[in-house]
Formats: sequence, structure tokens, C-alpha cells
Amino acid sequence: MIAWRLFVNPVEMGADHIWLVLPLCAVLAIVYKTIRVERLRQLPLAVLVLWAYMLGGILALAVGFYVLLEYAA
Repeated sequence: MIAWRLFVNPVEMGADHIWLVLPLCAVLAIVYKTIRVERLRQLPLAVLVLWAYMLGGILALAVGFYVLLEYAA
């Protein structure tokens, strides 16, 4: 029942909260690459590359949704 209320009346976030995506992606990249990397020496570069890849994907989705909302709707 509570989930239905959150769906109908979503929690509004300010424009400042979008910056919380940066540390979230960094933590996910660190955890994932710590498990997957073969040598610990490769970890910092692998984390940085994955972090940039994730942010690039999120940015591409944001631009795509913006274009969709502006021109298709």
C-alpha cells in the first residue's frame, strides 16, 4: 500500500541531488572492479574507466530522454 502512494505521489528531489550520482557510480565501480580485476595494480585505472563509462551512459540516456520529451511529446 505504501509503494502505491509513492508511485502516485513521488518524492521530489531538488536539482542539487543529481550530484549524488557521481559518488554512487564511483562506489559501484570500485566494488565491481575490486571483484573482477586480476591484479591489484590495475584497479585504479579500471575503476576510473568504468566510472567514466557509467557516467557517459547516464549522460547519453539523459540527452535521449530530453530529446524525446521535447520533440516527441
